[in-house]
Amino acid sequence: MIGRFGRTRGVSGEIYITPATDDPNRFAELHEIIVVGPDRRHTVVLETAAIIGGRVVVKVEGIDSREEAAKLTGLSIEIPIELLRPLQDGRYYQFDLIGCRVEGVDGTDYGVIEEVMFYPASDLYRIVSERFGEVLFPAVDRYVIRIDIDGKKIIIDPPAGLFVPKEDPS
Repeated sequence: MIGRFGRTRGVSGEIYITPATDDPNRFAELHEIIVVGPDRRHTVVLETAAIIGGRVVVKVEGIDSREEAAKLTGLSIEIPIELLRPLQDGRYYQFDLIGCRVEGVDGTDYGVIEEVMFYPASDLYRIVSERFGEVLFPAVDRYVIRIDIDGKKIIIDPPAGLFVPKEDPS
């Protein structure tokens, strides 16, 4: 995922994108993107892409009204794998992290990363497990000790009190 459609802009079918990339200007280089919904993936052509007021705005071919553009809100945006840029050491694509098992430095199994969420202060990993339920974990160097993409494992040293075992219903 390189972004998600946000709210519409204007009345001619333009729509904001919340980028999940370090380089929002990247959208200006793209001719086609893949739109991913709950039950459908399809490729669309970008008529325009620009940074307006610090935010990415695109116009999708065939989407010519605010109402049509609004149907895209919340949908994910992907690009073909061959268009991915190489990353610097220590940087990872979201799809590399999803599905990684998360373990503590002491060997505690904290679960699996189900989602990566992007926020200005830090990214968050949504970690899910039977023992701890769902935990939003701050993906910062202080707590993320090692990432092994090939082994699909992430070693963390979480802050005290973040992972609280669920109560046993029996």
